[in-house]
Amino acid sequence: MDAFDFHVGFGFSQPKDKPTMLPAKTFPIVTQDNYAWYLQMGALPNFTKVTGDSLKFWSDMMNHPNLDDWWKARDARSGIKNVKPAMLVVGGLFDAEDGYGAWHTYEALVKQSPSTNTKFVMGPWYHGQWASRDGTHLGNVNFGSNTSQYYQDLEVPFFNYYLKNKGSIDNQSKVTIFFSGENKWHKMAAWPPADVVQTPIYLQKDGKLSFTATNDNQTFDSYISDPAKPVPYAEKVHEERTREYMTDDQRFASRRTDVLTYSTNALTEDVTLAGPVISDLMVSISSTDADFVVKLIDVLPDTTSINPTTKYPMGGYQMLVRGDIMRGRYRNSFSKPEAFVPGQLSEVKFTMPDVAHTFKKGHKIMVQVQSSWFPLADRNPQQFVDIYHAKDSDFVRETINIYHNSSKIILPVLK
Repeated sequence: MDAFDFHVGFGFSQPKDKPTMLPAKTFPIVTQDNYAWYLQMGALPNFTKVTGDSLKFWSDMMNHPNLDDWWKARDARSGIKNVKPAMLVVGGLFDAEDGYGAWHTYEALVKQSPSTNTKFVMGPWYHGQWASRDGTHLGNVNFGSNTSQYYQDLEVPFFNYYLKNKGSIDNQSKVTIFFSGENKWHKMAAWPPADVVQTPIYLQKDGKLSFTATNDNQTFDSYISDPAKPVPYAEKVHEERTREYMTDDQRFASRRTDVLTYSTNALTEDVTLAGPVISDLMVSISSTDADFVVKLIDVLPDTTSINPTTKYPMGGYQMLVRGDIMRGRYRNSFSKPEAFVPGQLSEVKFTMPDVAHTFKKGHKIMVQVQSSWFPLADRNPQQFVDIYHAKDSDFVRETINIYHNSSKIILPVLK
Protein backbone atom coordinates (compact mmCIF):
# COMPACT_ATOMS: atom_id res chain seq x y z
CA MET A 1 0.00 0.00 0.00
CA ASP A 2 2.75 2.46 0.87
CA ALA A 3 4.60 1.80 -2.39
CA PHE A 4 1.52 2.52 -4.48
CA ASP A 5 0.17 5.38 -2.40
CA PHE A 6 3.53 7.18 -2.12
CA HIS A 7 4.85 6.73 -5.64
CA VAL A 8 1.53 6.81 -7.46
CA GLY A 9 -0.89 8.74 -5.29
CA PHE A 10 1.65 11.51 -4.66
CA GLY A 11 3.49 11.27 -7.97
CA PHE A 12 6.98 10.88 -6.51
CA SER A 13 8.31 8.46 -9.12
CA GLN A 14 7.76 10.31 -12.36
CA PRO A 15 11.12 10.74 -14.12
CA LYS A 16 11.98 14.23 -15.38
CA ASP A 17 14.81 15.22 -17.68
CA LYS A 18 14.94 18.79 -16.37
CA PRO A 19 13.64 20.89 -13.45
CA THR A 20 10.01 21.92 -13.67
CA MET A 21 7.55 24.13 -11.80
CA LEU A 22 4.63 21.92 -12.82
CA PRO A 23 3.13 19.61 -10.21
CA ALA A 24 3.50 15.86 -10.69
CA LYS A 25 0.63 13.97 -12.20
CA THR A 26 -1.08 11.96 -9.50
CA PHE A 27 -3.48 9.02 -9.41
CA PRO A 28 -5.52 9.66 -6.27
CA ILE A 29 -7.41 6.86 -4.59
CA VAL A 30 -11.01 8.03 -4.79
CA THR A 31 -12.43 6.32 -1.70
CA GLN A 32 -12.36 6.70 2.04
CA ASP A 33 -12.10 2.94 2.53
CA ASN A 34 -8.67 1.79 1.39
CA TYR A 35 -9.32 -1.85 2.31
CA ALA A 36 -12.28 -1.96 -0.08
CA TRP A 37 -10.43 -0.01 -2.79
CA TYR A 38 -7.31 -2.20 -2.83
CA LEU A 39 -9.41 -5.37 -2.71
CA GLN A 40 -11.52 -4.17 -5.63
CA MET A 41 -8.37 -3.40 -7.65
CA GLY A 42 -7.37 -7.07 -7.45
CA ALA A 43 -4.07 -8.44 -8.77
CA LEU A 44 -0.99 -6.20 -9.01
CA PRO A 45 -1.05 -5.87 -12.84
CA ASN A 46 -4.32 -3.99 -12.40
CA PHE A 47 -2.42 -1.36 -10.40
CA THR A 48 0.22 -1.10 -13.12
CA LYS A 49 -2.54 -0.41 -15.65
CA VAL A 50 -3.42 2.67 -13.60
CA THR A 51 0.14 3.98 -13.62
CA GLY A 52 1.02 3.14 -17.23
CA ASP A 53 4.72 3.48 -17.98
CA SER A 54 5.07 6.93 -16.38
CA LEU A 55 6.32 5.73 -12.98
CA LYS A 56 9.74 4.21 -13.41
CA PHE A 57 10.29 3.08 -9.83
CA TRP A 58 6.92 1.32 -9.68
CA SER A 59 7.65 -0.43 -12.99
CA ASP A 60 11.12 -1.40 -11.79
CA MET A 61 9.69 -2.94 -8.62
CA MET A 62 7.20 -4.97 -10.65
CA ASN A 63 10.05 -6.33 -12.79
CA HIS A 64 12.42 -7.15 -9.92
CA PRO A 65 10.42 -9.45 -7.62
CA ASN A 66 13.50 -11.07 -6.04
CA LEU A 67 16.66 -9.77 -4.39
CA ASP A 68 19.02 -9.02 -7.28
CA ASP A 69 21.63 -6.44 -8.29
CA TRP A 70 18.93 -3.80 -8.81
CA TRP A 71 17.88 -4.06 -5.16
CA LYS A 72 21.43 -4.48 -3.84
CA ALA A 73 22.43 -1.21 -5.51
CA ARG A 74 19.81 0.53 -3.37
CA ASP A 75 21.09 -0.76 -0.02
CA ALA A 76 22.33 2.40 1.72
CA ARG A 77 24.49 0.33 4.08
CA SER A 78 26.95 -0.38 1.27
CA GLY A 79 28.18 3.23 1.51
CA ILE A 80 28.55 3.33 5.29
CA LYS A 81 32.34 2.93 5.43
CA ASN A 82 35.09 5.18 6.78
CA VAL A 83 32.54 7.85 7.74
CA LYS A 84 34.33 11.03 8.90
CA PRO A 85 31.67 13.24 10.57
CA ALA A 86 30.22 12.41 13.96
CA MET A 87 26.86 10.70 13.53
CA LEU A 88 23.67 10.92 15.57
CA VAL A 89 21.34 8.15 14.41
CA VAL A 90 17.73 8.59 15.51
CA GLY A 91 14.66 6.45 14.90
CA GLY A 92 11.26 5.45 16.22
CA LEU A 93 10.22 2.17 17.81
CA PHE A 94 6.89 2.56 16.04
CA ASP A 95 8.01 4.18 12.79
CA ALA A 96 5.60 2.77 10.19
CA GLU A 97 7.64 4.18 7.31
CA ASP A 98 11.04 2.93 8.44
CA GLY A 99 11.05 0.39 11.23
CA TYR A 100 14.26 -1.11 9.82
CA GLY A 101 16.57 1.69 8.71
CA ALA A 102 17.66 3.34 11.95
CA TRP A 103 18.52 0.06 13.68
CA HIS A 104 20.58 -1.16 10.74
CA THR A 105 22.20 2.17 9.92
CA TYR A 106 23.63 2.16 13.43
CA GLU A 107 24.60 -1.50 13.11
CA ALA A 108 26.43 -0.78 9.84
CA LEU A 109 28.27 2.19 11.35
CA VAL A 110 29.51 0.11 14.27
CA LYS A 111 30.63 -2.79 12.05
CA GLN A 112 31.84 -0.99 8.92
CA SER A 113 33.02 2.34 10.31
CA PRO A 114 34.14 1.63 13.89
CA SER A 115 36.25 4.77 14.19
CA THR A 116 33.25 7.04 13.58
CA ASN A 117 31.96 8.85 16.65
CA THR A 118 28.43 7.48 16.53
CA LYS A 119 25.56 7.90 18.94
CA PHE A 120 22.19 6.19 18.71
CA VAL A 121 18.80 7.33 20.06
CA MET A 122 15.60 5.32 19.67
CA GLY A 123 12.33 6.62 21.10
CA PRO A 124 8.69 5.44 21.09
CA TRP A 125 7.79 7.46 18.01
CA TYR A 126 6.00 7.42 14.70
CA HIS A 127 7.95 8.69 11.68
CA GLY A 128 9.32 12.14 12.59
CA GLN A 129 7.68 12.32 16.01
CA TRP A 130 11.11 12.99 17.53
CA ALA A 131 10.88 16.45 15.93
CA SER A 132 7.35 17.18 17.17
CA ARG A 133 6.19 19.13 20.19
CA ASP A 134 4.26 16.19 21.60
CA GLY A 135 5.92 12.83 22.19
CA THR A 136 3.63 11.79 25.02
CA HIS A 137 1.64 9.10 23.21
CA LEU A 138 0.89 7.21 20.00
CA GLY A 139 -2.73 6.34 19.44
CA ASN A 140 -4.11 4.88 22.67
CA VAL A 141 -0.70 4.14 24.20
CA ASN A 142 0.78 6.71 26.58
CA PHE A 143 4.51 7.01 27.29
CA GLY A 144 4.42 8.84 30.62
CA SER A 145 6.43 11.90 29.53
CA ASN A 146 7.16 14.13 26.55
CA THR A 147 9.71 11.86 24.91
CA SER A 148 10.33 14.13 21.92
CA GLN A 149 11.41 16.93 24.27
CA TYR A 150 13.80 14.49 25.93
CA TYR A 151 15.38 13.75 22.55
CA GLN A 152 15.62 17.40 21.56
CA ASP A 153 17.53 18.05 24.80
CA LEU A 154 20.10 15.55 23.46
CA GLU A 155 20.05 16.76 19.88
CA VAL A 156 20.74 20.46 20.51
CA PRO A 157 23.92 19.91 22.58
CA PHE A 158 25.18 17.41 19.97
CA PHE A 159 24.93 19.93 17.14
CA ASN A 160 26.15 22.82 19.28
CA TYR A 161 29.26 20.81 20.10
CA TYR A 162 30.10 19.55 16.62
CA LEU A 163 28.92 22.52 14.53
CA LYS A 164 29.59 25.46 16.86
CA ASN A 165 32.30 24.05 19.13
CA LYS A 166 30.16 24.94 22.15
CA GLY A 167 29.40 23.02 25.30
CA SER A 168 30.07 19.36 25.95
CA ILE A 169 28.51 15.97 25.22
CA ASP A 170 30.54 14.06 27.79
CA ASN A 171 27.35 13.03 29.58
CA GLN A 172 25.71 11.56 26.46
CA SER A 173 25.86 7.77 26.29
CA LYS A 174 26.68 5.79 23.18
CA VAL A 175 23.14 4.40 23.05
CA THR A 176 19.97 5.92 24.51
CA ILE A 177 16.85 3.77 24.12
CA PHE A 178 13.29 4.23 25.37
CA PHE A 179 11.67 1.00 26.55
CA SER A 180 7.92 1.01 25.99
CA GLY A 181 5.85 -0.89 28.51
CA GLU A 182 7.87 0.38 31.45
CA ASN A 183 8.12 3.85 29.80
CA LYS A 184 11.72 4.52 30.77
CA TRP A 185 14.87 5.71 28.99
CA HIS A 186 17.95 3.49 29.25
CA LYS A 187 21.54 4.58 28.63
CA MET A 188 23.72 1.80 27.26
CA ALA A 189 27.20 1.18 25.89
CA ALA A 190 26.01 -0.94 22.94
CA TRP A 191 22.96 -2.22 21.08
CA PRO A 192 21.84 -4.88 21.48
CA PRO A 193 23.07 -4.99 25.07
CA ALA A 194 25.65 -7.62 25.98
CA ASP A 195 23.44 -9.23 28.65
CA VAL A 196 20.68 -10.40 26.29
CA VAL A 197 19.74 -14.10 26.28
CA GLN A 198 18.04 -15.56 23.20
CA THR A 199 15.01 -17.23 24.76
CA PRO A 200 12.45 -19.32 22.85
CA ILE A 201 8.77 -19.12 23.68
CA TYR A 202 6.69 -21.97 22.22
CA LEU A 203 3.32 -22.05 20.44
CA GLN A 204 1.26 -24.82 22.03
CA LYS A 205 -2.16 -26.45 22.03
CA ASP A 206 -5.25 -24.59 23.23
CA GLY A 207 -3.76 -21.20 22.41
CA LYS A 208 -1.05 -21.45 25.03
CA LEU A 209 2.32 -19.71 24.82
CA SER A 210 5.04 -21.00 27.12
CA PHE A 211 8.77 -20.71 27.80
CA THR A 212 8.73 -24.48 28.42
CA ALA A 213 8.29 -26.88 25.50
CA THR A 214 6.13 -30.00 25.60
CA ASN A 215 6.27 -33.14 23.43
CA ASP A 216 3.29 -32.23 21.22
CA ASN A 217 5.38 -31.68 18.07
CA GLN A 218 2.95 -33.51 15.77
CA THR A 219 -0.14 -31.53 16.74
CA PHE A 220 -1.06 -28.33 14.97
CA ASP A 221 -3.59 -25.56 14.59
CA SER A 222 -5.20 -24.83 11.22
CA TYR A 223 -6.87 -21.92 9.52
CA ILE A 224 -8.14 -21.17 6.04
CA SER A 225 -6.49 -18.22 4.32
CA ASP A 226 -8.88 -16.69 1.79
CA PRO A 227 -7.50 -13.93 -0.49
CA ALA A 228 -11.06 -12.74 -1.05
CA LYS A 229 -11.34 -11.90 2.66
CA PRO A 230 -7.84 -10.91 3.80
CA VAL A 231 -7.10 -10.01 7.41
CA PRO A 232 -7.05 -6.20 7.77
CA TYR A 233 -4.02 -4.55 9.37
CA ALA A 234 -6.25 -2.09 11.26
CA GLU A 235 -9.77 -2.25 12.59
CA LYS A 236 -11.26 1.08 11.54
CA VAL A 237 -12.28 2.22 8.06
CA HIS A 238 -9.80 4.82 6.82
CA GLU A 239 -8.44 6.34 3.63
CA GLU A 240 -4.68 6.61 4.14
CA ARG A 241 -2.40 4.20 5.96
CA THR A 242 -2.43 5.02 9.65
CA ARG A 243 0.66 5.45 11.80
CA GLU A 244 -1.14 4.37 14.94
CA TYR A 245 -1.49 0.78 13.70
CA MET A 246 2.00 0.17 15.11
CA THR A 247 0.56 0.19 18.66
CA ASP A 248 -3.09 -0.58 17.86
CA ASP A 249 -5.36 -2.92 19.82
CA GLN A 250 -5.30 -6.35 18.14
CA ARG A 251 -8.51 -7.69 19.66
CA PHE A 252 -10.27 -7.26 16.33
CA ALA A 253 -7.80 -9.72 14.75
CA SER A 254 -7.90 -12.27 17.56
CA ARG A 255 -11.65 -12.63 16.96
CA ARG A 256 -11.14 -13.87 13.37
CA THR A 257 -11.01 -17.56 12.52
CA ASP A 258 -8.05 -17.01 10.14
CA VAL A 259 -5.83 -15.62 12.92
CA LEU A 260 -4.18 -17.96 15.42
CA THR A 261 -3.69 -16.47 18.88
CA TYR A 262 -1.35 -17.77 21.59
CA SER A 263 -0.93 -16.27 25.05
CA THR A 264 0.99 -16.81 28.27
CA ASN A 265 -0.63 -16.69 31.65
CA ALA A 266 -0.26 -13.41 33.52
CA LEU A 267 3.45 -12.83 34.06
CA THR A 268 4.78 -13.22 37.59
CA GLU A 269 7.70 -10.87 36.89
CA ASP A 270 8.72 -8.27 34.32
CA VAL A 271 10.13 -9.53 31.00
CA THR A 272 12.26 -7.01 29.09
CA LEU A 273 13.19 -7.49 25.43
CA ALA A 274 16.14 -5.70 23.81
CA GLY A 275 17.01 -6.55 20.21
CA PRO A 276 15.63 -8.34 17.14
CA VAL A 277 12.87 -10.93 17.46
CA ILE A 278 13.18 -14.18 15.50
CA SER A 279 10.08 -15.96 14.25
CA ASP A 280 10.61 -19.68 13.68
CA LEU A 281 7.50 -21.48 12.43
CA MET A 282 7.04 -25.08 11.37
CA VAL A 283 4.23 -25.18 8.82
CA SER A 284 2.50 -27.17 6.14
CA ILE A 285 0.14 -25.72 3.55
CA SER A 286 -2.31 -27.11 1.01
CA SER A 287 -0.94 -25.10 -1.93
CA THR A 288 2.49 -23.90 -3.11
CA ASP A 289 2.98 -20.47 -1.50
CA ALA A 290 1.77 -18.46 1.49
CA ASP A 291 2.57 -15.37 3.51
CA PHE A 292 3.19 -15.54 7.26
CA VAL A 293 2.48 -12.55 9.48
CA VAL A 294 3.73 -12.79 13.06
CA LYS A 295 2.72 -10.25 15.69
CA LEU A 296 4.20 -9.85 19.16
CA ILE A 297 1.61 -8.34 21.51
CA ASP A 298 1.46 -7.00 25.08
CA VAL A 299 -1.88 -7.83 26.72
CA LEU A 300 -2.80 -5.36 29.46
CA PRO A 301 -4.63 -6.53 32.61
CA ASP A 302 -8.42 -6.39 32.53
CA THR A 303 -8.30 -3.91 35.42
CA THR A 304 -6.45 -1.26 33.36
CA SER A 305 -8.29 2.07 33.40
CA ILE A 306 -9.93 3.66 30.38
CA ASN A 307 -7.59 6.00 28.50
CA PRO A 308 -8.65 9.44 29.83
CA THR A 309 -7.75 11.23 26.57
CA THR A 310 -9.12 8.90 23.90
CA LYS A 311 -11.77 7.28 26.15
CA TYR A 312 -10.66 3.93 24.77
CA PRO A 313 -11.17 0.84 27.00
CA MET A 314 -7.64 -0.28 27.90
CA GLY A 315 -8.65 -3.28 30.05
CA GLY A 316 -7.45 -6.31 28.07
CA TYR A 317 -5.87 -4.06 25.40
CA GLN A 318 -3.73 -6.09 23.01
CA MET A 319 -0.94 -3.65 22.17
CA LEU A 320 1.02 -4.46 19.02
CA VAL A 321 4.70 -4.36 20.00
CA ARG A 322 6.12 -5.67 16.74
CA GLY A 323 4.68 -7.24 13.60
CA ASP A 324 6.29 -8.40 10.39
CA ILE A 325 5.49 -10.41 7.28
CA MET A 326 7.45 -13.10 5.43
CA ARG A 327 6.49 -14.17 1.92
CA GLY A 328 6.94 -17.91 2.28
CA ARG A 329 8.67 -18.48 -1.06
CA TYR A 330 11.63 -16.52 0.35
CA ARG A 331 11.96 -18.64 3.50
CA ASN A 332 15.37 -19.96 2.38
CA SER A 333 16.59 -17.16 0.12
CA PHE A 334 15.42 -13.73 -0.99
CA SER A 335 17.25 -14.29 -4.28
CA LYS A 336 15.99 -17.78 -5.13
CA PRO A 337 12.31 -18.26 -4.27
CA GLU A 338 11.08 -21.83 -3.70
CA ALA A 339 7.63 -23.32 -3.95
CA PHE A 340 6.17 -25.24 -1.03
CA VAL A 341 5.29 -28.90 -1.50
CA PRO A 342 1.63 -29.24 -0.47
CA GLY A 343 1.31 -31.12 2.81
CA GLN A 344 5.06 -31.21 3.46
CA LEU A 345 6.57 -29.76 6.64
CA SER A 346 8.59 -26.60 6.04
CA GLU A 347 10.41 -24.21 8.36
CA VAL A 348 9.69 -20.51 7.91
CA LYS A 349 12.26 -18.60 9.92
CA PHE A 350 12.87 -14.87 9.71
CA THR A 351 14.19 -11.99 11.78
CA MET A 352 11.84 -9.17 12.71
CA PRO A 353 12.97 -5.61 13.52
CA ASP A 354 14.35 -4.88 16.99
CA VAL A 355 12.17 -4.20 19.99
CA ALA A 356 12.80 -2.36 23.23
CA HIS A 357 9.85 -3.25 25.42
CA THR A 358 9.06 -4.45 28.93
CA PHE A 359 6.12 -6.77 29.51
CA LYS A 360 5.16 -5.80 33.04
CA LYS A 361 4.24 -8.20 35.82
CA GLY A 362 0.52 -9.03 35.51
CA HIS A 363 0.54 -8.53 31.72
CA LYS A 364 0.52 -11.37 29.17
CA ILE A 365 2.75 -12.02 26.18
CA MET A 366 0.71 -12.83 23.08
CA VAL A 367 1.65 -14.02 19.59
CA GLN A 368 -0.68 -13.92 16.60
CA VAL A 369 -0.08 -15.75 13.31
CA GLN A 370 -1.99 -15.04 10.10
CA SER A 371 -1.41 -15.09 6.33
CA SER A 372 -2.54 -11.64 5.20
CA TRP A 373 -2.12 -8.07 6.47
CA PHE A 374 -4.21 -6.08 4.06
CA PRO A 375 -3.78 -3.70 2.41
CA LEU A 376 -0.50 -2.95 4.22
CA ALA A 377 0.94 -5.84 2.20
CA ASP A 378 -0.36 -7.11 -1.13
CA ARG A 379 -2.18 -10.43 -1.16
CA ASN A 380 -0.34 -13.61 -2.00
CA PRO A 381 -2.15 -15.62 -4.72
CA GLN A 382 -1.11 -18.64 -2.62
CA GLN A 383 0.26 -20.30 -5.70
CA PHE A 384 3.88 -20.23 -6.86
CA VAL A 385 3.33 -17.75 -9.69
CA ASP A 386 4.91 -14.40 -10.58
CA ILE A 387 2.88 -12.27 -8.18
CA TYR A 388 3.70 -8.99 -9.96
CA HIS A 389 2.21 -10.34 -13.19
CA ALA A 390 -0.49 -12.60 -11.73
CA LYS A 391 -4.10 -12.73 -12.84
CA ASP A 392 -7.14 -12.33 -10.60
CA SER A 393 -7.95 -15.99 -11.33
CA ASP A 394 -4.61 -17.07 -9.79
CA PHE A 395 -5.77 -16.35 -6.23
CA VAL A 396 -6.89 -19.45 -4.30
CA ARG A 397 -7.93 -20.35 -0.77
CA GLU A 398 -5.65 -22.64 1.17
CA THR A 399 -5.31 -24.37 4.51
CA ILE A 400 -2.39 -23.37 6.75
CA ASN A 401 -1.13 -25.64 9.54
CA ILE A 402 1.10 -24.28 12.32
CA TYR A 403 2.78 -27.03 14.37
CA HIS A 404 3.03 -26.81 18.15
CA ASN A 405 6.35 -26.56 20.03
CA SER A 406 8.43 -26.82 16.86
CA SER A 407 6.96 -23.36 16.15
CA LYS A 408 8.46 -20.75 18.43
CA ILE A 409 9.40 -17.10 18.76
CA ILE A 410 12.95 -16.41 19.93
CA LEU A 411 12.91 -13.40 22.25
CA PRO A 412 15.92 -11.22 23.14
CA VAL A 413 15.39 -11.26 26.92
CA LEU A 414 17.44 -8.71 28.85
CA LYS A 415 18.76 -10.26 32.06
